[in-house]
Amino acid sequence: MKISSLLSLIVITLVLVNCDKSKEAAKNHVNCDGLITDTLGTGDNAKIYMPNAFSPNDDGINDICRPITRNVALIVFTIYDCDNNVVFNTTSLQEGWHPASGPHTWTTYYYKIQVATEAGHHIGVCGEVYSLSCFPGSMPRSSFCFEDQFMMDGFTGVTMERIGTCP
Repeated sequence: MKISSLLSLIVITLVLVNCDKSKEAAKNHVNCDGLITDTLGTGDNAKIYMPNAFSPNDDGINDICRPITRNVALIVFTIYDCDNNVVFNTTSLQEGWHPASGPHTWTTYYYKIQVATEAGHHIGVCGEVYSLSCFPGSMPRSSFCFEDQFMMDGFTGVTMERIGTCP
């Protein structure tokens, strides 16, 4: 009798601990469930390139958060805050997000992109993107890829971004 009670207590404790961890993980990361990529083996040459940083400071360089696409017909682009609240959503291939920027701040957002290619296939990607008015001192500047660094097949150019380091 005591062994079954002890086992029940252990099972309940494990369930509660795992539930708390699941809630914390869901709070900190955008839910990427449901993304579809069906281009494998099709020869479809569509691409999604997504910078992981932008600086909405109205200097004309990297002010807008948006993906760069090739051979894409339709898009659903969504940005979430750290609590998984939708802060931006569009179905326009050209539209991006330009939030208000505070002085000397950086904020992590999460994105989810689902596209239909011109060949009728689907590609889905998700990840995080940083809104920067300054570079966080805890991260090397080389870890950020901006839209102005995009070359024909990736983020290989040198950024013109001239923001300082956060205090």
